[in-house]
Amino acid sequence: MLTKIRTLAALDIAFLGATLIIAEFAFGVVGPIALGVLTLRGSHSMGGMLFGAYLVSLGLNYVPLLMYAIVIARRGTAQAEILAEPSDRQQTFRTYRRQSLWLLVPLVVPILAIRQEWQARRRSDPAAQNGP
Repeated sequence: MLTKIRTLAALDIAFLGATLIIAEFAFGVVGPIALGVLTLRGSHSMGGMLFGAYLVSLGLNYVPLLMYAIVIARRGTAQAEILAEPSDRQQTFRTYRRQSLWLLVPLVVPILAIRQEWQARRRSDPAAQNGP
């Protein structure tokens, strides 16, 4: 399973540059959603509608990555966010590239991003840990 979606965005920015990655993720949002909507509008078959819905879901998978990339680029924190990763760059890239195949599974990335943010906020909020 994809471990840290924010770290995936940070790794890409740290090694490929913010401009390229933000453009890639923006295209990853807009391209599939636009094609999916066009497919849904023009389709008269169940297969075409399913394919259109799949394309829209692929675009939605890139929304959290784009949001993280924008925040990381604005703050300039890409290097700091990947400090916890193993020092073996090739192994780290291999791991995250393999895990990035989850981008092809409909809506898995937004669901994981929400879950990871919720868990991070629970860990950082002492009131949430102690209960009501």
